[in-house]
Amino acid sequence: MEHEIERLRRIMVIRNYSPRTIQVYTSAVGNWLRQLDKPVFLVRPADIQKWQYHLVNDHQISWCRFNQMTCAVRFYLRHIRNVKWSVSSFHFQRKKRRLPSILTRQEVSRLLSSSSVNLRHHAILATLYSTGLRLGELLNLRMNDIDMTRMLVHVRQGKGGKDRQVQLCPQLLSILRSYSVECGSDSSAWLFEGKIKGCKMHGSAIQHMVCVYSKLSSIGKRVSPHTLRHCFATHLLEDKTDLRTIQVLLGHRNIQATEVYLHVAAHQIQAIRNPLAGIMD
Repeated sequence: MEHEIERLRRIMVIRNYSPRTIQVYTSAVGNWLRQLDKPVFLVRPADIQKWQYHLVNDHQISWCRFNQMTCAVRFYLRHIRNVKWSVSSFHFQRKKRRLPSILTRQEVSRLLSSSSVNLRHHAILATLYSTGLRLGELLNLRMNDIDMTRMLVHVRQGKGGKDRQVQLCPQLLSILRSYSVECGSDSSAWLFEGKIKGCKMHGSAIQHMVCVYSKLSSIGKRVSPHTLRHCFATHLLEDKTDLRTIQVLLGHRNIQATEVYLHVAAHQIQAIRNPLAGIMD
């Protein structure tokens, strides 16, 4: 089995998949291979459907995890085993479309204020909210990605292997300047270094930190680093920033991914003339 996993890892490296995707796929395929009760070359579509039913019925995994594992096994069978039967017939679960949780501007302000006692934490929260970066993109920032002359933040190899630029506002610049003076790192170092010198922070540390400060701020909502990305986009939309610009800033490939914020932007909803108002005027 280890030989098969190594073959999968090598072909994904050759095809330039991200380290995170490689880790997820190899783990999923390894779990799948371990539960097989027959040699892999004898696997047929009925065996895949039985496995998928087991995931849903017995393990009750989320639709996201289900689809992720299905993609991993499909990739393995297509590119490593070269199966003759069509792997495009794999079943995927329908995506549950939930609106993102959004903080008000006052709640974001309380969150940032609560972190002001720790300059490092304050800089992380301010950067997440001011730039709308994904957590992984934030972790990959280096000191020299902060372009203080052109007032830009350079995002290197974001989701989908794409580079982009986002605005560096004067307020964030001031916070990052104070932070850089305190940490004293050189220009090529990680912007937010971990406990080990030369290593970037771990995502779970930032997730825990955001959770702690949201409780300190008495915010009665579930808050994660990604929540601040949602807030960034929604508050821009409420300030009349056009959807196409928001799409570029977020690094969305398709405009449909950005359109979800039309459903949560307060000014879009508040501007509607309710039919009851028309009857009772």
